[in-house]
Amino acid sequence: MPRHISRKLLLTVLVLALLGAGFFMMKAVRRALYWADPQHHEQAPEGWMTLGYVERSHRMAPRSLGPLLGIAPGSGAGHRSLAEIAEMRGQSLDSFLAAIDAALERAQ
Repeated sequence: MPRHISRKLLLTVLVLALLGAGFFMMKAVRRALYWADPQHHEQAPEGWMTLGYVERSHRMAPRSLGPLLGIAPGSGAGHRSLAEIAEMRGQSLDSFLAAIDAALERAQ
């Protein structure tokens, strides 16, 4: 391979690596700033939230709220909204949110 082609290839790889690192760095900074805002702490559960969001908002260990609610790990509830989980369980959203509030009280 000619020397100038290998330099171009290395430069291209370096630029792509720096762009990728910058992208993930910005994503991490945005997430840190979001959760540093006190407005996002101790939020009352709403239908659009996920279990993980509620856990982060209430400073719980990851994947700890599901078992408190009787949701088995790997049940597919991880990335679904609370409204979707309530529907999967055949439960009204209001009664599911009340169960989450009760679980949060027990966890504290």
